[in-house]
Amino acid sequence: MKSLFLLHGDELITKIEAADEIRSEARKAGYSERDHFVVEANFKWAEVTQASDNLSLFATLRIVEITINTAKPSVEACDFLESAATNPAPDTLYIFNLPKLDRSATESAWFAACSRSGDVIAAPIIEREQLPGWIGKRLKKYGFDTDRDVVEFLCERCEGNLLAAKQEIEKLALLLPKGKLAVEDLMAAVADVARYDPNELSEAFLRGDLARYARVLEGLHAEGEQAPRLSWMISEDVHALANVFLARRQGVPLVQALRNARVWGKRQKAMELAHGAIDPRRIAELLKRCATLDAQSKGQAAGDAWLTLGSMAAFAHGALA
Repeated sequence: MKSLFLLHGDELITKIEAADEIRSEARKAGYSERDHFVVEANFKWAEVTQASDNLSLFATLRIVEITINTAKPSVEACDFLESAATNPAPDTLYIFNLPKLDRSATESAWFAACSRSGDVIAAPIIEREQLPGWIGKRLKKYGFDTDRDVVEFLCERCEGNLLAAKQEIEKLALLLPKGKLAVEDLMAAVADVARYDPNELSEAFLRGDLARYARVLEGLHAEGEQAPRLSWMISEDVHALANVFLARRQGVPLVQALRNARVWGKRQKAMELAHGAIDPRRIAELLKRCATLDAQSKGQAAGDAWLTLGSMAAFAHGALA
C-alpha cells in the first residue's frame, strides 16, 4: 500500500470511514504502532521527526496520523507535507487529515507532491439531494430492500447529521431482519436526529417546497435558532427578489439581474425558480410582511414571529391568500 494518505473536506463521516479502512489495511500489512498528532498554535514539527527516530524495538512499522485544523497550513506544515511525500520516512505510513481546501491549497506544490506519491481522498459535504442515494446504498449494504418512502423517512430523520444516520442504520441492522423494510418498521426504531442549516430554510422558501420549509422551520425552532436571524434571511430573499423583478422590468437580463442583487451559488438557482414561480404582484405585500416579521422577532410588534415565518412561503407561492 502507499505510504501517504491525505484526507480533506468537511464531511466527517467520509473521513472517519476512510481513515478506518486505511488503518485496517495497514494492520494487515504489519503496521502495529500508531501515533497521532494534532497541529495547533506553536506546534513543533520536530516532535514528529523525533518520534520517527525512536521507533519501538518490537514495532518497526508505524502509522503516523496528523490532524491539521486549518485549511491554510503554515509554511512549516507545507514543507513537512511536501517532504513526507517526496522523501517518506522509512517504515512509516502517514495519514494527514485537513478541512476543506481552497483552490490555492489544491494547486500548491505540497498538494501536488501528495497527489503524485500518495492517495488524496476528498470528503465534500453530502448535500440534501445526494442524501437518498447515500442512505439507499447504506441500507443495501446491510441487506435491506427498501422503497422510496423508507429512504425519505430516514432522510427527514437524519438530515444534516450523517454520523447519526450511519449509527441509525447500524442499529436497524441489529434490530430488524434483513429483507424488505417498511416505514412502519422504522417508526419506533429510528430517532429524530436531523439537524438543519438556516440556509436550507431560505432555499425551501425560494423553491416553493412548502413541506420542506415547514419541516426545516420546525427543526430550527426545536434546535433553539433565533427568530430574528431567520426573519433577516427571509427578508433578504424577498428584497433580492424584488430587485430582480424591478431589473427585469427594465430589460436587464436575468443573469445580470441576479448578479446585481448579489445572488450566486446554490441560492442563484433557487432565486431563478422563485422568479418564475412567485407572482410579482405579491412582492409589495411580502415586503410589508417582512417588516411585520422583523418587528415581531424583536418584540416590537404584537404577534408570534414563528407563526408569521410559518406562513411566508405559503403566501409567497400563492398557497395562502
